[in-house]
Amino acid sequence: MSHSRQLPFADAATIAHQKDAYFESSYRSQLQDLIQIIKGQRFINAHPGEITVLAKAVYLALTTLIGARTLGEEYVDLIYVNRSGKKLPKLLPRLGFIVAYALVPYLINKSIKYAQIKKEKNLENGQKADSWMMKFLSSYCDVLDTLLNLHIAIFYFKGEFYSLSKRLFGLRYAFGHYKEPEKMQRGNYSLLGALMVIQITVKMLMNLKEYSDEYINKEEPSKEKSALDEENDAKITSITQLNQLSGNFNPKYLVDLSDKSQLPYLQDESRNCMLCLSPMVTPSAANCGHLYCWDCIVDWIRENPECPLCRQQCLEQHLLPLK
Repeated sequence: MSHSRQLPFADAATIAHQKDAYFESSYRSQLQDLIQIIKGQRFINAHPGEITVLAKAVYLALTTLIGARTLGEEYVDLIYVNRSGKKLPKLLPRLGFIVAYALVPYLINKSIKYAQIKKEKNLENGQKADSWMMKFLSSYCDVLDTLLNLHIAIFYFKGEFYSLSKRLFGLRYAFGHYKEPEKMQRGNYSLLGALMVIQITVKMLMNLKEYSDEYINKEEPSKEKSALDEENDAKITSITQLNQLSGNFNPKYLVDLSDKSQLPYLQDESRNCMLCLSPMVTPSAANCGHLYCWDCIVDWIRENPECPLCRQQCLEQHLLPLK
């Protein structure tokens, strides 16, 4: 290849992420069926995150790692090049991208869950849990979400590095064939980028207001603060608040179906969660109607956003806790 770049960079309209996401999901389903035959359904329910990581790693190892193209990249005829676009990426950057894309998010999520469990145990034992590490981990998801949204906004402005892991290791897409510049139809996604920047700014202002309100509440007299807390406890305004109440085992809101006096309209055979196989705690209905424990189904859909039984798409905001 000459010193000048011969193949034009791909733009935002031609990135094959959605196609590859579909193939990854299909590959995961097939891998899950195979593991179910070997290890059984209980193993599938206990290790959804590990199965997802394995599916992503195997899919990319059979394509990107060995220098081949994924099915999505073949569909739109894209190839990986380095940042300058003059060379193909070497083995180490490709391997680093796969590890960062498939394994690192899983390890971070595990670390956060471990820290949250440790924090709860410290609180139960009367120990102080407000260390800087705990505060960082508790806000990590919000920080990561903001960082990823900012990265996508930059992608819409410049049309390069759709994935943050690709940006870190310098893997950029170029067309697999030469196209005349005047024949290339480049869509303008700057408006989407601007909207995302506005959304990030609004969220940051809302968070600043929330922190300001919390600081003001701490300065109030203890009696007024106690009365305000009781008033807030009497209202459930969001799924997050209900989750926090259930996580703290507040008897006022916790629904435990091992107690047959709670939700008596559910038959005995319908009171067990299909994921943990135990009586449901804070039973919640997916948008397809299937019931699970709140914690079980939330952990599941964060790794695989679909109903475990019927495979219908299901997001956390679609869940409906029963009372």
